Amino acid sequence: AMANATNWDKFLLLLWKNWTIQKRHKCQTLFEVLIPVLCFSIVLLIRYQSGPTSVATSTKFEPQSVDLLDRNDFPPAVEFLLAYSPQNIVLEGIVKRAADSLKMTSRGYPNAKSLEVAMINSSIFAGVEFDDSLARYPYPPHEDDPVLAMLEQVLPWIMLFSFFYPCIVMVKHITAEKEKQLKESMKIMGLSSWLQWSAWFAKNMLLLMISISLITVLLCVPLMKNTSILRHSDWTVVWFFLFVYSIATVCFCFMVSVFFNKVTVATRLASLLWMLSIVPFRVISTQYDSLSTLGKIGINLLSNTAMSLGMRSTLHLEANQQGLRWHSMINPVTIEELNVRLVIVMLLVDALLYLAIALYVEQVMPGEYGVAKPWYFPFVSKCFRRKQMSVGFRNQDTRYFEADPVTSNPGIQIRNLRKVFNRSNVAVHGLNLNMYEDQITVLLGHNGAGKTTTMSMLTGMFSPTSGTAYLSGHDIRTDIEGVRQSLGLCPQHNVLFDELTVSEHLRFFARLKGVPRGRLNYEIEKYLQILELTGKRHAQSHTLAGGMKRRLAVGVALCGGSKVVLLDEPTSGMDPSARRALWDLLQQEKKHRTILLSTHFMDEADVLGDRIAIMSGGVLKAVGTPFFLKKSFGTGYRLICVKGPNCDKQLVLDLLRKYISDVRIDTDIGSELSFVLKEDYIRVFQPMLEYLESRMDMCGITSYGISLTTMEEVFLKYDSLLIHSR
Repeated sequence: AMANATNWDKFLLLLWKNWTIQKRHKCQTLFEVLIPVLCFSIVLLIRYQSGPTSVATSTKFEPQSVDLLDRNDFPPAVEFLLAYSPQNIVLEGIVKRAADSLKMTSRGYPNAKSLEVAMINSSIFAGVEFDDSLARYPYPPHEDDPVLAMLEQVLPWIMLFSFFYPCIVMVKHITAEKEKQLKESMKIMGLSSWLQWSAWFAKNMLLLMISISLITVLLCVPLMKNTSILRHSDWTVVWFFLFVYSIATVCFCFMVSVFFNKVTVATRLASLLWMLSIVPFRVISTQYDSLSTLGKIGINLLSNTAMSLGMRSTLHLEANQQGLRWHSMINPVTIEELNVRLVIVMLLVDALLYLAIALYVEQVMPGEYGVAKPWYFPFVSKCFRRKQMSVGFRNQDTRYFEADPVTSNPGIQIRNLRKVFNRSNVAVHGLNLNMYEDQITVLLGHNGAGKTTTMSMLTGMFSPTSGTAYLSGHDIRTDIEGVRQSLGLCPQHNVLFDELTVSEHLRFFARLKGVPRGRLNYEIEKYLQILELTGKRHAQSHTLAGGMKRRLAVGVALCGGSKVVLLDEPTSGMDPSARRALWDLLQQEKKHRTILLSTHFMDEADVLGDRIAIMSGGVLKAVGTPFFLKKSFGTGYRLICVKGPNCDKQLVLDLLRKYISDVRIDTDIGSELSFVLKEDYIRVFQPMLEYLESRMDMCGITSYGISLTTMEEVFLKYDSLLIHSR
């Protein structure tokens, strides 16, 4: 069933999941869309203060006396030469600079007459006689819009604050899925990272597109003073500029989120980085045009700085009554048009760069639950990775290892699997074990025995230090994606989406595992009934009690026909009747599946285990059917006699020894007397018990019963053997 879910199906499914969760946060969604729009309303208020004024005639400037001018009234780079008149502070500075550049000296004279006398009498290289007055060039008819000058300072900040809230919410949602282990669990169920990113991208872009469309209306439609802010710009170009900026913003959020595993840390640092990314614009905005091309590209690598520069150039074009137009974007003439085109290209480059960083860091630092790849992984070809399908293996003390069943097909093969944490803490020592189809294999052990670590390696949550395992023929070290195609998992902690309902969980994971739409409702109903959650189908998972959450988590692992199912302590936190129901469910569902279940409840292992593996200190100590283990640990059957007031223990023992020579009293506590009867004597049990029944009064016992040893006793016996061997 698994292969039926195409990547497109999975993408749509993730999109459905993201939108469903978004719908459950109505206020937050409203804020995400409206905060950018409200921020841009400030621009309208600024526009309301004043409209553009039209100047119809040319502006002519009257000449002014040079004596009245200050040096600052001149452009700084004008060059003049040598002896000059009239003598004043402005001309002195001008001529001195020119003379210095020619390695000459300069000298001033009070008026033209004295300069002429000096020229005749001295060997002056050249003399310059200045007019006594200067005038500015006239200015053609134009429109004057004081709002644009003000917006040049304000608009970049408005943009920055507009997208601040959506950015923080984005980082929060993405990091929350990572923190709750949902991201890795979805990967384990076959949802590759790039699909999860694509769905996040699509959802966030759809929200931002609503915002930027409203912002474009505010900027380009005349709403105040019968005029718009960007009167000369084509609204489609303005929308496109904002659209490209939105792409860069979403990718920026992706990049920030991969570095953190905790929501609180991620959102705080995202806010800080968001604000800091506009600093270069404030620092270099006046010198920007004099930067080299490489310098301009470098400064534009921060999306908010690029956006600010683009906004500034747009406002300059507006002031020149050109505005942003497609033809000026494609064939830029002025420096401002060139700047806007560079900014748009650089915003796309930024988006790709941020995305590349996000995808790379995610592989190298996948957080608490993922498998980290080496830093050089992009350079390693898949062809060079090892391919091995089956390896012979040697087990430890073979007395307690039952031979593997010949007829069954192994769904999981573990080979010399080893995991070391922090170089010295060995969690799993060279584990070798096969688990078979149509069977439930139970992993038994105390807390810290290595059960959860083993399971985490099988799912790809931890990478093994050495050794490997094959799930349905796929190697966990080299083909974890293949492993995940057929895997169902119920981890120790409930991995559920808080905002999704019970039936939505089943729908999501069943579709993910390739259940066709036609069978979907049948599958959901089936599991709701089996899990006894029919009455809670529309309850969001965070409202469920602990035991119900656990049942739902098991349902998620089983639904959709997963071939390999790993259940890590599935019944912890359940009441006895719910545990019993879950046992029945697992017995029903084991056909055509390989189920591995870890537990520390001995009765659970006894009821469910087709084969039981006992682990201690990261080492496999015993494996076999419950029957084999009961035989191996020599406990066999237990005969329990209830003593009367005048019971003769020795007489009972002698009576039993007529049939079983080496029988002994195992416990004698209160009114109970118990004996262990070895398996080998099973054929004499009937005559022995008939004989005992006929002599009950004589021996002073009131009743008796016989039972097979429980797994509890096997485990205790095994524990005591372990202590003796130490």
